[in-house]
Amino acid sequence: MKTNFILTGFAALTVLFISCKKPDAGPEGPQGPQGNSGPALTGNLKGYINHFDVAGAKVTTDLANDSVYLDGTGKSAVTDANGLFTFSGISTGVYNMTVKKAASAYGYTKVQNIEFAGNGDTYRNGSMSATPSNSVSTLLAFDTTISSVNYIRIKGTLPASSKAQSVIVFFNAPGSTAVNAASNSTYYILNVLANATAYAKNIATSDLYDLGFISGNTAYIAAYTIGSNTNASSFVDFTTNRTVFTAISSGFLTAQAPVQ
Repeated sequence: MKTNFILTGFAALTVLFISCKKPDAGPEGPQGPQGNSGPALTGNLKGYINHFDVAGAKVTTDLANDSVYLDGTGKSAVTDANGLFTFSGISTGVYNMTVKKAASAYGYTKVQNIEFAGNGDTYRNGSMSATPSNSVSTLLAFDTTISSVNYIRIKGTLPASSKAQSVIVFFNAPGSTAVNAASNSTYYILNVLANATAYAKNIATSDLYDLGFISGNTAYIAAYTIGSNTNASSFVDFTTNRTVFTAISSGFLTAQAPVQ
């Protein structure tokens, strides 16, 4: 009788275990309606516009009255005496800014891809450079060989200045004769000391080969003066991936030389 009792209890437990098996899930119910969007966040976009002279030195005066535009929004702001601008009540988004100084010798600048989260203050600064008032006076370009290495030598003159200056030299793209600041393919910056009147640079032909030139091509060259702080006198346009030079002389000279 004792053995029968144990077996009977085991059988009851087995039946109980089987009867507790979870039934298969039924079909998924319909998706509920989408909830309401959260409130749009707003905040203030602020920053300072720094100024640099032609030699690249920071300018601490005349910082007021720069016009700052929030591209595509119709909104604008003006800097105060410290160079500070403020856009109030700006909604969350990604913005670009354009900065100009009316009736002045400063080139414009852009500040791009500003990710604005709202709900507070976000700071993004910008920089502007004074535009050179003079341009290069002469430009020569010719092929030469130094210690068995082929070069294109660029040399020229420009008016003397009590401050350092910079010359920017552009090369054409291989297969094109167009050469200027807007159609630039490759460029070199030449630094000129205060009171000096000459600039020069040797560019190895092998460097031109790397750019796609071959022996027998003609290199077309253009020379301008430019604000020495190139972070302030130019910016990269993210939509074209090209460098835009804004504080650059209006006058320029061109020359050409054979590629050996």
